[in-house]
Amino acid sequence: MIKLTSIFINIVALNVFILSKNHGTVYAAEHSTPSEDKNNSRNLGTNKGNVEPRNSLPNDWSLDDNEGRYIVKYKKDSKIFLHRLKMAEANAADGGKRTLRHLASDDDAAGTRGLRGNGNNNGGNGNSGGNGNNGGNGNNADKGNSGNNAGNKGNSGNNAGNKGNSLAARKNFFPKDRAELIHGKSEQEAAAWAMHDEVEYVEKDTKIFLMQSGTETVPFGINQVQALDLPDDAVGNRKVCIIDSGYDFYHPDLSSDPALVTGTTGSAGPWDSDGDGHGTHVAGTISALGGNGQGVVGINRNGKLKLHIVRVFGDSGSWAWSSGLVAAVEACVEAGSNIVSMSLGGPGSTQFEASAYDRIFNEENVLLIAAAGNSGSSSYSYPASYPSVMSVGAVDINEQIASFSQFNDQVDISAPGVSVKSTTPGGTYATYSGTSMATPHVSGVAALIWSLYPTKSAQEVWQAMIQSAKDKGSPGRDNYYGFGIVQAKDAANLLGDVSFTSSPTATPTCVDSPEGWYDSDGPTFNCQWYSTGSNCATYGDSYANQGVTANMACCSCGGGLRSTPSPTTAKNTATPTSSPTTKAPTTKPTPAPTVSPTKSPTASPVETCYDSPSNWYDSDGPTFDCVWYAVGDRCATYGNYYENFGKTANEACCECGGGTTTPPPPGTCLDSPQGWYDSDGPTFDCQWYSVDNRCSLFGDSYANGGVTANMACCDCGGGVTSS
Repeated sequence: MIKLTSIFINIVALNVFILSKNHGTVYAAEHSTPSEDKNNSRNLGTNKGNVEPRNSLPNDWSLDDNEGRYIVKYKKDSKIFLHRLKMAEANAADGGKRTLRHLASDDDAAGTRGLRGNGNNNGGNGNSGGNGNNGGNGNNADKGNSGNNAGNKGNSGNNAGNKGNSLAARKNFFPKDRAELIHGKSEQEAAAWAMHDEVEYVEKDTKIFLMQSGTETVPFGINQVQALDLPDDAVGNRKVCIIDSGYDFYHPDLSSDPALVTGTTGSAGPWDSDGDGHGTHVAGTISALGGNGQGVVGINRNGKLKLHIVRVFGDSGSWAWSSGLVAAVEACVEAGSNIVSMSLGGPGSTQFEASAYDRIFNEENVLLIAAAGNSGSSSYSYPASYPSVMSVGAVDINEQIASFSQFNDQVDISAPGVSVKSTTPGGTYATYSGTSMATPHVSGVAALIWSLYPTKSAQEVWQAMIQSAKDKGSPGRDNYYGFGIVQAKDAANLLGDVSFTSSPTATPTCVDSPEGWYDSDGPTFNCQWYSTGSNCATYGDSYANQGVTANMACCSCGGGLRSTPSPTTAKNTATPTSSPTTKAPTTKPTPAPTVSPTKSPTASPVETCYDSPSNWYDSDGPTFDCVWYAVGDRCATYGNYYENFGKTANEACCECGGGTTTPPPPGTCLDSPQGWYDSDGPTFDCQWYSVDNRCSLFGDSYANGGVTANMACCDCGGGVTSS
């Protein structure tokens, strides 16, 4: 379980089944409780000691109350995990009609048939499904109600058009971590899973809670962290993800631009509403609008900072599961976030979380920031106390550590967290206290200074903030303030100082992809142009070229491709690398002329790749063709398995690096462009249009790249004929 950090975060204890060893795991940020086993700590063996509880636990909190939820961590080479994940995705596309059997029935690994996902998670009619706000009956009324006009993409065929299926299929799986969440299992059943040869361990899921306490005063913290001493003109090139209780989308002091504020809705409720108020308060500290003559001012006040909201707490703000928190952080990463702000936590830790956050920070280059906790003790709160997460303590208006702020050797930095005034739902304002309130000050500062040097890494931003912090308490780092109070201007100066040298530890490097990309208005509008001012925020999701926008292609906009560095420990004193000079902002030149010029290729022509054999699919049937493999990381996950026609996907499919440059026999019809899909996304490709009468219903609409299905797809009478 997890609770928000402006009050308390309690995460229920996890029992890890590894050769009869029991690793306790609990989340309770401001209600600290001694755990029976303290050895499952940050350094895997360091006993952090027992601390007497400061407050009584919530009535619904129990170390044993995991409701039959367990996390199964599979071994790296587990074929069963791949098989279960793949079948779950297939089942989602099939409406979730089949249920994954117990692990024991999967012992034939990839050879088992008919396991098409978890029947409890079919996603067919969810908010993101065929009948949801983002599905077939969304804003485009002409796509709706296929029962009467055959126009609903979401409900036609075998639910193949249900856009909610992909998310529903994976909500119990963590592909990058080779883990699966299972439900309704007894401890005996969980122990049986743990004994399987392909399972590394099984542990209980935990609960997390909110963390807050409230009084009333003005938002002194903005000046205390030097936020107004820096320009926020460039913050449009950063995205902060807030994992909390939601966001009041219609608050007059918060951005309501759908191009800048997006979100992920889960079981806790719609992301763009907030019955608890905690998440809206956090958002106001990060980015409340300035200069509008009302309310408060945030760290980033020009309304251009991108936000992604993931709601994990309901209107009561009680608790959530730690596995859900990992899934929420993954949603932040997939949305292109640079920073994840978590005003929440709990006393329990898991190996699964620790490894996931380490990967996200060190490999995905995403800065993770969380509340230290509100129990006023030396106990540890998670995720803040994981090595790859920045732990934030709270100070008052006089820069004194708050009485409730947890203190230990994992606190990294501190920020204003006592009587902080910010936005609350319904266009109102309130003052809250808690490390939940301190956390968004640090998250906001991180976005502000990073926006000035967008080519820097998360590791470098981390180091700049802690090394420039205003030292308080004992000289140097201490367990109360960490390295001190975050200072925006000083951190930015340090980050931009050429003498700020790097440590031997490698940091991720980013390469624009495709290299040399520019937008549809021509070479003037390349990644370097987008790196200035707020161009990423203003234009980054438009003007696609080669099917890619600036926010997808350019490192300075949060896109591009990043190298995988050697693993590092975030909580250290490593010094970041030097930075390039700051680019001066420019105004967008006059758009392209009214007559589109002929574009000259920037490089030698590249030979066309053809899937080989044409219309290949894997051993599990036509559903799993090259188009299916082209989505997400399926080539990497499944591409070396499920051979059919003598080839795997990585050998047969161009999207997986296979295929052939030898053209098909003369007279063969080829979809053109190859791999085309319509403006609603990859689900609606030529294979989707080949079913029933979809070509006649939709084939002249939903153009993508200026091409409709009836122009692109052979099955719709389009395509090109090989010569």
